[in-house]
Amino acid sequence: MALYAYHRGDYSLAKPEFEKLANRFHRSGDGARFVECSIYVLRLLAEQEAFADVSKIETRILEFFANQQKDTSTVSPKLLSRMHYVLGICLVYQGEKHEAAMERFRNSIQFAMACQDRSALAWPLYGAATVLYARGRYEDALQELEKLTTLLSCNPISELSSSSLLLRALILRNRKDVDGALSSAWSAFESLKEQPHLGLYLHTLATLGTILRDKGDAGAARIYLDLAQRSLKRTEFPRIARIVDEALVNLRDTKSNFDLLLDLETNRLTVLGHAEVRFDGQFLLRDLLTVFMRAAMLKPGVVLKKELLVREVWNESYRPQTHDNKIYVNIKRLRRLLESEGSTTEFILRGKEGYYLNPKLRLEIIENNEQLEPREDAVRPARALGTTASLTN
Repeated sequence: MALYAYHRGDYSLAKPEFEKLANRFHRSGDGARFVECSIYVLRLLAEQEAFADVSKIETRILEFFANQQKDTSTVSPKLLSRMHYVLGICLVYQGEKHEAAMERFRNSIQFAMACQDRSALAWPLYGAATVLYARGRYEDALQELEKLTTLLSCNPISELSSSSLLLRALILRNRKDVDGALSSAWSAFESLKEQPHLGLYLHTLATLGTILRDKGDAGAARIYLDLAQRSLKRTEFPRIARIVDEALVNLRDTKSNFDLLLDLETNRLTVLGHAEVRFDGQFLLRDLLTVFMRAAMLKPGVVLKKELLVREVWNESYRPQTHDNKIYVNIKRLRRLLESEGSTTEFILRGKEGYYLNPKLRLEIIENNEQLEPREDAVRPARALGTTASLTN
């Protein structure tokens, strides 16, 4: 009954049942079953972020063997490996305890190596990947997940397969591989059809929401985050509730509200809410885009003639033989910066008398840490932005 409640996400029912069983086995001296039930209690406490209680359970397990003069030989190496893994996960959830968590996973690996069941190695491998992910060592984390995938291909563990796919999605998201992250998150979601697990389901929904947000699809992101928020009981899943709440707050403030967000203070441009362009050493392109954006914010679809572009960007009088090629080359370079491979959005369009920004684009400029409102002097000379007229790179 406790296991059934645990897997369906009814933690308020599962936790007291596991605690009663742990107490019963503690009194009877059944070390194996006492440890097994304590592992589930630890896992539930970690999800509820009750870390003070986690420490009490850990102390109780150690005292059980010490005070009753029991040794760990009464408990299988596989179970001890699992215990150290869960204690490591509790440390991961606390944050900033990465080395202590990794030490637990090393202990888990040692016990796993001592048992006949190779599948026992899967859990600490996953644990090590979570620590590497938390430390920002994404390449190393992916290598651990590759080892885990190989192991699971021979020793399937449904819950761990789903978890590893979800962790891969989070790593790829943080590496800005949004499409790869989305594919992995969908694979995790599909895998839960075979092994339903409410906690994983909720975390997967939240992850899908954050990836879609980073992809620039704020509408779809909100759907998945709202679904996660409506599906969870906050008393059962406070950790996931916090993740969802933070994602929803970020969604309201996200750069995905704009197709182009130009920060003149940092010389950075956010494209479609997720791709970032730095204008280091490319100030001419920055100034050219600024002219286009200021004009389009004032009047969407306005065509900028070559004469105006030369005057505003180069601070020179237009001469076709001198400037036509400059304009063409730099607009081509700017398009390459804005339009990623496979992009279906055209940013800079050609008109009869010049060029203009796609009028469907949502635009914003940040200057002096403030977002600029469209104004009558939206088209301003590049020299007013602190550049010089001689820049032609």
